[in-house]
Amino acid sequence: MNNTIKTTIVFVVGILLGVAGTGLYIHHCFARSWINSGNHNHAVDMLDSKLSLTPDEKTKIEKVFDDNAPAVEAVRLETNAKLQTVRDKTSTQIRLLLTSDQQQKFDALKAEWDKKRNANDKGWHIPGLPPGPPPPGGPGTMCFSGPNSATPASK
Repeated sequence: MNNTIKTTIVFVVGILLGVAGTGLYIHHCFARSWINSGNHNHAVDMLDSKLSLTPDEKTKIEKVFDDNAPAVEAVRLETNAKLQTVRDKTSTQIRLLLTSDQQQKFDALKAEWDKKRNANDKGWHIPGLPPGPPPPGGPGTMCFSGPNSATPASK
C-alpha cells in the first residue's frame, strides 16, 4: 500500500479515537448535575477548599443545605408536574396530525420514551443518567480535582 494512504488511514483513525475519547471524558465528567445528585457533600467540600471553612462553619453550611432540601424537592416536584402537562399536551396535538397507523406507531414510541425517562429519572429527567445512586464524592470528582478546581455545576 502507498505510504500516503497508510499515513492518511493512521491520521483518520487517530482523529476518530481522539473524538471518541473526548466524548467519553465529557460524558463522564458532566453526566450528573449536583442538583440532580441529591448529595450536597461535594458542594460543601468545594466551599471548604475555596473558603477554608472551620469545622463549625462546615457543619452549619451542611445544615443550611439540609434545611433547604425540602424546598428544592418541592420545586422539583412542581417542575416535573408542569413538564408532564406540557408533554401530554404536545403528544395530544401531534397525535391529531397523524393517520391511525401513524398514531399507533407514535403511541409505541411515546411508551418507549416514557419508559426510558422513568428508568433514568433522578428527579430532573436528565437524559442518559445511569440508574442508581450518585457516585461517591459527587459529579466530576475524578475530572476536576485539586485545590483550584470545582465541579462542573460550580463553574
